[in-house]
Amino acid sequence: MFTFVAASKIHNQVQLPRWLLISILLLIPLAFLVNLGVQPFIDDEGNRTTVALEMLWSGNFITPTLHGEYYYNKPPLWNWILALSIWLHGQTAEWATRFPSVLALLGFSWTIFRYVRRHFSWERAALVALMFLTCGRVILWESLLGLIDLTFSWVIFTMIMVLYHESERERWGRMFLFSYLLMAVGFMFKGLPAIAFQGLSVLLVLYYRKAWRQLFSLAHIGSGLLAVGLIAVYYAVYHQYHSLETVFQVLFVESGKRTAVAYGWWDTIKHVLNFPIELSYHFLPWTVLLLFLFRKSLRVKLSENGFVRFCRYALFVNLIIYWLSPNFYPRYILMLVPLGFVQLVHLIPEMKQENDRLYMIVRILLGLFLLVLTGGSIAPVFVEDTQFITGLVWKSGLVFLLMVGLFVVYWRRPQWQYFLLIAGFLLFRLGFDILALPPRAVDSSAQRLRDSTVEFAERWKGRELYVFLESHMEPANSYYLQRGMDGIVFRKKEGFNQDDFYIYNPMQYDRSLFGPPVDSFVVRHAGHPVYYVGQLRSVEPEEIEAKTIGQRPTF
Repeated sequence: MFTFVAASKIHNQVQLPRWLLISILLLIPLAFLVNLGVQPFIDDEGNRTTVALEMLWSGNFITPTLHGEYYYNKPPLWNWILALSIWLHGQTAEWATRFPSVLALLGFSWTIFRYVRRHFSWERAALVALMFLTCGRVILWESLLGLIDLTFSWVIFTMIMVLYHESERERWGRMFLFSYLLMAVGFMFKGLPAIAFQGLSVLLVLYYRKAWRQLFSLAHIGSGLLAVGLIAVYYAVYHQYHSLETVFQVLFVESGKRTAVAYGWWDTIKHVLNFPIELSYHFLPWTVLLLFLFRKSLRVKLSENGFVRFCRYALFVNLIIYWLSPNFYPRYILMLVPLGFVQLVHLIPEMKQENDRLYMIVRILLGLFLLVLTGGSIAPVFVEDTQFITGLVWKSGLVFLLMVGLFVVYWRRPQWQYFLLIAGFLLFRLGFDILALPPRAVDSSAQRLRDSTVEFAERWKGRELYVFLESHMEPANSYYLQRGMDGIVFRKKEGFNQDDFYIYNPMQYDRSLFGPPVDSFVVRHAGHPVYYVGQLRSVEPEEIEAKTIGQRPTF
């Protein structure tokens, strides 16, 4: 009922068929929620959830820990959210970790729509928001994981929009106050990157508005001090439990380790050259619209609208840090992607002439994406790993027939083509949820890790067990181990006992330091297929140091 009413209201504002609007509104929650918790944890998801679990078990929400050891890599706000989600769901499941990310994604998309709608039509604003929702990196990766980045990006994008729209009305006090509060929230998610985004964006706005004197205003200084004060309140409480020196040292190291300083000039040069190609790849299919920029008359159009022009400046000013940082993941710049899409959507009305060659090239390329998705929707019928799925043929066949229908309409109704492609991506993602995610929960390296670690935890439940020294624990292993044992498996760095059992990484410590392995469990990324459990032959520090053969792995 809600979907029909919403579609009716939208139908009155935009020339799209009601069936297409209803389809998109129905597909959005289905595409992002169906089988959300089926896939085992991947990489950093495990660490984020394990820290949240240890908070719930210990009752200490101030000083994050991992295996009972102080955890410094990120401020605690995301862990608090995960702890709340786990508590509300009454279980320590993958669903509870990923659900907040999906909510953040939907909130992020709505925020995009509301701000863009202030400047453009309903159709163009909705298109920008839905393009972000359905770009390849988001719909096929980030929305499947319970990581910080979607939520952090939502906060930072909102901050950039606040800076522009409040400065447009010269409400400088509100601009500084709200943007600095959002920066403080962003800092509690991810640390120093929030300050970098805030600083660069404030300088840009003051340059754009020719309002440099506001840099030294009481509103600016006061808002900055308020944000610092709010962050300081948390760390003042933290200091009652533990020293702050290591905290800020690690925060600086975490930010600096991805830059040219850590990687050298050659790797940096290669990254700088490859960066535009990498971005174009990750945010397909909509980066195909970049072809519009090959026409000079269209590039000129980007400077005619003040909001579009600001989005271009904000994109490049904030992007430059990651352009010069070799250790880069596309999820780090999700807050900047809508700024790029605003510009591309702004050019669409100028490219609706069917006799235009460039328009036809773009249309054909986007149509090919829809064709590939259509073919992919029937592929599970012919794949061995999916044959166990109940009703495989009719489920895959139904998705395929619906995709074929969208593909036919795509060529017959060019005026609807972008929304039809959006519906196609959402439908494909729903098919992916139903037909591709369950096999991953049956047979994959992540599932083998989960099964092995859960079985291991059952065998050791109720027994004393420690992580040895700096032995790296893959994040997913940490989660499934501690969930299975219903408590913290502490990392031990001193006070060793030859009667105790220790988990150790054979890539870091010589196996001769321990007696014969008594157990093991599977890992994915550590350079060795398993971690072992054994008892120390000697607890002498000199003997342990002599048989340390590698550094702690980093990923």
